[in-house]
Amino acid sequence: MKRLTKMSIAALAAVTVLNLSRPSPAAAPEWPTLPAMVDDGTLSVMTYNVKGLPFPLAQDRPAALAGIGEALRELRLAGRQPDVIVLQEAFTPEAKAIARRAGYAHVVTGADADTQLEPNGAGDAFLQQASWIHGEGMGRWLDSGLVILSDLPIVRVRSMVFPDTMCAGFDCLAAKGVVIAWVSVPGRERPLAIADTHFNARKAAGVGPERANRAFARQARAARDFISANVDPGDDLVFGGDFNIGKDKARILAARDLVPGGREASALADCSSCAPELHADVAAIRKRGKDKQFYRGALRLKGLEVPLGGARGRALSDHLGYVARYELN
Repeated sequence: MKRLTKMSIAALAAVTVLNLSRPSPAAAPEWPTLPAMVDDGTLSVMTYNVKGLPFPLAQDRPAALAGIGEALRELRLAGRQPDVIVLQEAFTPEAKAIARRAGYAHVVTGADADTQLEPNGAGDAFLQQASWIHGEGMGRWLDSGLVILSDLPIVRVRSMVFPDTMCAGFDCLAAKGVVIAWVSVPGRERPLAIADTHFNARKAAGVGPERANRAFARQARAARDFISANVDPGDDLVFGGDFNIGKDKARILAARDLVPGGREASALADCSSCAPELHADVAAIRKRGKDKQFYRGALRLKGLEVPLGGARGRALSDHLGYVARYELN
């Protein structure tokens, strides 16, 4: 979430009064049925922060969000759509409409703004230092912004929200957390777990880096515990999202072993023979260090694709939408 000034806090408060920060769902257009996935022994997963922030946090987003849906629709018509997509910052109805526009039959969202949070620790020193002028202690004004789109049937869902003791700055205004969807894969007895998350920002949180990093470390532990409690160690898992790690050494250390036994797709992908555009995009993803996919189990990474954003000129967000393709053993 972008950094806010005191003036923009007041603007956001006005948005809340006008009920624009939690708009009523728009009537979904009736797009025709599009081709579903073809079982070819692989699984393709896209992670994409779509910058679906409400006004005044972001401007001129409806057209770009519609463009994302249309671009994904074009991939489907060409038989190249990702089997599963994990979105972040899909706060607005236009952002959530990406799923239908792109032709995905199975959709789940993370927690909403009214989700009951865990009781806050009254004696927690971190919580006692909360600053309302930086968005802390004001409750959740936005939902999680997490959406999972799938061509594969979703058979089970679990979600959690990072409580006030695990968020810092303006990120506390959104119900950030983790959502897990188990998808049924043809020919496999056990479903495959797909998880989506969005961790606390650093500079954009509006507080000092030390406080933002403390929140990040707590979120990393909570996410690790949530995954461990809900996904059996031997089960296949893809955990994607905007982890907001970057190059910060404290965050890199806190996120170590985030998925026990897992590997990180963008770090391991061999792009030595990639076309120049793809090579540049993969390099940009690695350099930024925020959008990641961790995977484990009977999944073998085959490669990366970057169909949205970057060198291909489809910059519809401030992040790249990239796809990791896995072989299902």
